[in-house]
Amino acid sequence: MFYHKVMGVMTFFLFVEGKAASPKVSNVLESIPGVKLIYRTKELEEQQAKSRIWNETWLSNFFYKPCNYELFVKQSLNMEMAIVMARDAGMDWILHLDTDELIHPAGAREYSLRQLLLDVPGNVDMVVFPNYESSVERDDIEDPFGEVSMFKRNYDHLPKDTYFGMYKESTRGNQNYFLTYGNGKSAARVQDHLRPNGAHRWHNYMKTPNEVKFEEAAVLHYTYSKFSDLTSRRDRCGCKPTKEDVKRCFMLDFDRSAFIIASTATEEEMLNWYREHVVWGDKDLKLKLLRKGILTRIYSPMVIIQGLRESGVFSSVIESAPTTLSRDRFLASVDSSNSSRAVVSESMLSRKTNKSRENQATARKVLGIETAAASHEAAVPPLSPPGLLVEA
Repeated sequence: MFYHKVMGVMTFFLFVEGKAASPKVSNVLESIPGVKLIYRTKELEEQQAKSRIWNETWLSNFFYKPCNYELFVKQSLNMEMAIVMARDAGMDWILHLDTDELIHPAGAREYSLRQLLLDVPGNVDMVVFPNYESSVERDDIEDPFGEVSMFKRNYDHLPKDTYFGMYKESTRGNQNYFLTYGNGKSAARVQDHLRPNGAHRWHNYMKTPNEVKFEEAAVLHYTYSKFSDLTSRRDRCGCKPTKEDVKRCFMLDFDRSAFIIASTATEEEMLNWYREHVVWGDKDLKLKLLRKGILTRIYSPMVIIQGLRESGVFSSVIESAPTTLSRDRFLASVDSSNSSRAVVSESMLSRKTNKSRENQATARKVLGIETAAASHEAAVPPLSPPGLLVEA
């Protein structure tokens, strides 16, 4: 969060459960200015059960399924709720990020998400950040944000002849170019009739949004950057480790393979598998792909986070956190009159820019519920990047 504060983000909506909702952790989170926690409570679940989303078709293919499908619905419902919270707070933009993602605002006049969004033309409703995927070089990473500097660039930011020409060397025997998703994340202007369109996109009930894709800025996805990610993901899902059953639980090929390995292999076998499929140990291949632009070095997040750590920001927040939990203060933000309902999930990130367009802010109203002209474009799931066409 502090990294994104440096980027100009002013407000964070964190949907928490489990360890993140424990008094020890939530006390620290609540003490950070601009952070609002939304806990998973019975009241929240009752609200989510009444969401209009359950009566619409655009997300229905993901309903009542386990693991990643369930998480995808939770994230969408959280986004719906955050839209109302962002509008009530007078925010201009809203962006959904998971806790293993950082925004890389390349191409802005200064290294700032705030500046990047201020420069977006007024007729643009949504912007897409293509994702870059972490490419770890060791199997003992403990702090990905502070230790990882190499990333694989997105299809959208590469010449197509380079992407397809280096495809096999880039995948190193894995099923796809990226280990996990390749379709980025998007930010949306807070406006009437805005709705989520799955965890990766936004949409509008009353119009087709004008969406553009950033040519340089990206979201950095630190996926499977720690060896322990194999078992932590496994422990969050109760599916059987069979090729058929994992299809019910996971949308992406690598997640399915990783779950099976983590559920059936010994510690040594898991480590060998992790080194083969995740860790970039071949120096010659790394250098070749770096020269081709497939891989790239990005040091800015590492430098910023290291600077924050050395300044004592992290330690001072922990030391100054209150010892009692002010839970009611944040539960009050879950207003029962909101038309949005949500369940807990990952982190929701929003930002509030200076009021340069006051007429837009004052014109915002409660999210409309008109259905006659509602747009029900299907939710955009996490998608793998384009693959090679194999001729029979």
